[in-house]
Amino acid sequence: MKTTQQYKSLLSPFKINDLEFKNRILLAPMGDNLCNEDGSISKKQERYFLARAKGGCAGIILGSVGVSRPSGQATPLELSLADDGLIEKYAAFCELMHKEGCKVIAQIKHGGSKAAYAASIGVPFLVPSLKEMSTEDMEHGKNMVSKLTSNEMKEFVSNLKGAGNFKVMENNDIEMVIEQFKQAAIRAFKAKLDGIEIHAGHGYVISSFLSAATNQRTDEYGGSLKNRMRLLIEIIDGIRSEIPRSFPIIVRLDGEEINIKNGLTPIESIEIAKSIESKVDAIHVSSYANPASGADFTKAPLNHKKEGFVKVASLIKDALKIPIIAVGRIEPDKAENFIAKERFDFLAMGRKLLADPNLPNKLMNNESNKIKPCHYSYECVSRIFLNGQMVCASDVGLGKKEKEYSIQHLVIIGAGPAGLELAIQAAKRKIRVSLYEKESFIGGNLIGAAIIYEPYEKLLNYYKESITNEFIDLHLNSEIDLNKLSSQFKDNQTVVLSSGALLGPSKINATNIQTWLNPFIQSSKGKIQLIKSSIKETKIGNCAIIGTDTIQLHLASFLNSIGIKVSLVKNTDDIGGSMPVVLRWKVLDDINNQVPIISETEYLQREFDIALDTNFLARKNLSSTNVIGDSKHGLAYLPQTAQDAIGFFK
Repeated sequence: MKTTQQYKSLLSPFKINDLEFKNRILLAPMGDNLCNEDGSISKKQERYFLARAKGGCAGIILGSVGVSRPSGQATPLELSLADDGLIEKYAAFCELMHKEGCKVIAQIKHGGSKAAYAASIGVPFLVPSLKEMSTEDMEHGKNMVSKLTSNEMKEFVSNLKGAGNFKVMENNDIEMVIEQFKQAAIRAFKAKLDGIEIHAGHGYVISSFLSAATNQRTDEYGGSLKNRMRLLIEIIDGIRSEIPRSFPIIVRLDGEEINIKNGLTPIESIEIAKSIESKVDAIHVSSYANPASGADFTKAPLNHKKEGFVKVASLIKDALKIPIIAVGRIEPDKAENFIAKERFDFLAMGRKLLADPNLPNKLMNNESNKIKPCHYSYECVSRIFLNGQMVCASDVGLGKKEKEYSIQHLVIIGAGPAGLELAIQAAKRKIRVSLYEKESFIGGNLIGAAIIYEPYEKLLNYYKESITNEFIDLHLNSEIDLNKLSSQFKDNQTVVLSSGALLGPSKINATNIQTWLNPFIQSSKGKIQLIKSSIKETKIGNCAIIGTDTIQLHLASFLNSIGIKVSLVKNTDDIGGSMPVVLRWKVLDDINNQVPIISETEYLQREFDIALDTNFLARKNLSSTNVIGDSKHGLAYLPQTAQDAIGFFK
């Protein structure tokens, strides 16, 4: 297989048991709530997985595949291997994936105390023992709930139905769960899946037995680590008794439990891994954090810190001889070094492969600079948390069918995020694009976003690289008179106005954030680091930011990080209402006790060096914009955001 020198190790073949993968990149297991009602793979899900297979993934790990149903079921539309009637459907899916050279692993699990959907319909949570919530965790829980919007609260409350319905597992329950895992594995084998991954982490039933934080049993399944491992070992042994030794079994373990009293330590996790090494074929190392704390969710299992789990993965790698799969915000160049130095063997990617399904192929073709980055908005997991279907802020067309289109030449006015995204989407479809931008540089309002939230700087760089394309003609320093559109373009051209939002009036006397940023942007020609340096040099002691939604929270976090005293002025009931809930928990935790939230009355009584507003108006809502739907020159669509632009073709 073709490899590049830069990614020689990451793109090299490797085996788990006798199963050879064409490279070391796997789609990480993620619950997506996209399947059919019977737990089989839906057409939308199939399109989602196939896109990653065609994009060069060596294998996908199907996330959260239930071994029983509804017992243990965490979400309404959760994959399942709980019924023989599903075997044929999985076999057909595997055949499609195998044609693309992509292996299929099913991550089998029983939700235990995380089976929210099961509990909501009256099926009890299965747990090793009852645990009384500490005062500290109760405060964490109240704090987490207080940051939900009213609509989110409705969905969250639906997850709490049956919240007190716990059943401490007796021996017959344990035997039942072992049998369920065994039967699910047999179905996976019969369906010609390439292997299974036993989920023994993230608070699910096996994990709850492994951890002293949740297992206070006094029988042979509790107490010592040896006893706490017993359920996992009996599940593995039960599966091994029924399927050939050549069929790969992976176990997903928490390398540690973070901010959990008496939680698993790396030393214990190494001991668990060593105890099962001879019985399994690979260990997939994740981690877990305090589930009572919203902010801790971005510490584990969905860590925000780069390479957050590499240390524990490496410790387990040093103690074992079987392959180790690492996960958790690891960039490809870092993974290349880690694999070359034998710190782990495979890289599992979730968010990165949601954002760009073609990531492996782009590495192979020396196009790493054109990989679309994850925004780290946590939209994907926030939707699942509230019982919705998984979406991706970078790929809003995830799993959707392609729309029919007959466009031959697209004229786009404005090279902000919407215009840039639309141009690139069109170029992928070999549509000729003329892109006009009045400035001498591209980016538009994305430049401001990149200043206040670091992941958007990578997105801006991606656009700069990807806009260089044979199908895109970029015209800088080209301002278009919107009142003369019909005389400037040909009738066979489809014209799209994508010149960004307009500045709106402030309810309180303040300076619009874009007005404040524009001098920095203009003098620096849109270069992010120069803009940040210029802002740091300004003599601003304290600043008020009007509002408490997404832009305001990111802005407050940024200004606070460079030493400016910031106060947020609350003007709505919800704080961060448009920000995905998981990111909201993180950002509010980051600025807690550093950025006060004050009333409008208090704001008017105090003095600030500067007050910033973030009010914008969408062009399509302005009656003065008289070009909407002007069929003469083909103007029929006004994308306001990059997500809207993707939707143009999806």
